[in-house]
Amino acid sequence: MPEPMNAETLALFERVVTDLLSAFEVERPPVPLELMLQRPRPTMWQEVKLDELSLSFISLEHPFSPRMSIARLLVRHLCRCAWGAERGLAPYAEDDEAVRALARAIVMPRAMLEALPAAQRTPQNLSARFEAPERDVALRLSELGLSG
Repeated sequence: MPEPMNAETLALFERVVTDLLSAFEVERPPVPLELMLQRPRPTMWQEVKLDELSLSFISLEHPFSPRMSIARLLVRHLCRCAWGAERGLAPYAEDDEAVRALARAIVMPRAMLEALPAAQRTPQNLSARFEAPERDVALRLSELGLSG
């Protein structure tokens, strides 16, 4: 299991996720990752044509693994665009663990997780609700102190 991100970095990521969800008016899961990449808001990245991408970066370990690959692609765009730079993301563009942590935060936003009763916060339930692999769900819950 990777080392957890420090509290300051996680707090930054939570602020960015809140801003991102607000910019795209996302209120419930699943977060529309493809739409975000294809229809960025002004000052964000250039439109990404997913149908023109090589799929070599997509992981196929789990039915929702491709979604996490798309989330990491979104994070790399966030880290390299003016919008992300304004929010302090530029230093994380080449940090794989940070990219993975921010991707998990985008796919499974804190507010959406906390809105669920504790009994519903099982990796199996959240995997289906947020369309994320159970391993990523477990990591995200651990990062937020919401597991076990």
